[in-house]
Amino acid sequence: MIKGVNYYYFSPTNTTKKIVEEIAKGIGNILKCENITFIKDNREKYDNSEEVLVIVGVPVYGGRVPKIILNTLKGIKGKGYVIPVVVYGNRAYEDALVELEDILLASGFKILAGGAFIGEHSYSKKVGTNRPDEKDLSIAYSFGKEIRKKLENKDISTPIFSGNRPYKADMPIRIFAPIPNEKCNMCMKCWKVCPVGAIDCNDPRNVNLEKCIHCYACVKVCNFNGREVINNPVQPIIEMLESKCLIRKEPEIFI
Repeated sequence: MIKGVNYYYFSPTNTTKKIVEEIAKGIGNILKCENITFIKDNREKYDNSEEVLVIVGVPVYGGRVPKIILNTLKGIKGKGYVIPVVVYGNRAYEDALVELEDILLASGFKILAGGAFIGEHSYSKKVGTNRPDEKDLSIAYSFGKEIRKKLENKDISTPIFSGNRPYKADMPIRIFAPIPNEKCNMCMKCWKVCPVGAIDCNDPRNVNLEKCIHCYACVKVCNFNGREVINNPVQPIIEMLESKCLIRKEPEIFI
C-alpha cells in the first residue's frame, strides 16, 4: 500500500482544484497539496517517492494541456503511481488526457487511473454553468474511493485513455486580454488571481496582452463585472459554445 497522496493542480478559476481535492479526499491520507497555478512564482521541482500516490490536475485549453504549464509539469517527478486528471468546459477534452499521461510517464511515473471532468467554461458562464456541481464532486470523491480499492486489491492494471497521438494542432495565438471597464473599483482581486502576472500590481488598467493566457480568472473573480474583452477575437468561439455545447456532459473515469 501507499503511504499517502500528494496532489498538484493548475487551476486559475478553481474548477480543477475542486475536482482534484475531492479525488484526494476519496483516496484518503493526504500528505501534500501543491498549487502550481501561479507561474510567476513557481520555480520549484517536485520529487515524489515510490510510496506516494500522486494526482496531477490541469484544465483543458483547446483540447490540449495548457502550454504555459508544461515546464512546471515536467518538473513533477516520481517513481510510483500517478492519476492524471483534466477538466474541460463541456465541449471536449480531445487529446489533453493522453498528453498529460505522456508528460507524467516521461517523468518516471506509472499510470494507475485517470479522469476527465467538467467545469464551467472560462469563456462563458452559460456553458457548464456552476460546474463542478455536487454531482461532479460526488463522482470525484467516489473515483478516489475506487482508486483506493484498486490499490488494496493490488490491481496495477493500466487503463487506456481516450485521445489521439499525435495530438491535435495547437490553437492559433491570439493577443488580447480582459481589461477594466467603468465598473472597476480598483479592488485588485484580478491582480491576485492572475496566474502569469499580466496585470500591473499598482494599476489593474495596465495589462500585458502578450502574457495573458485567456484563463478569464480576472473576469470570474470580479464581483462588479468590472473586466471585459473589447472587440473579442474569440467571440465566434463563444457563440459556437453557447449554441452547441449546452447539453450536460458527464465525467469520464478510467480505472
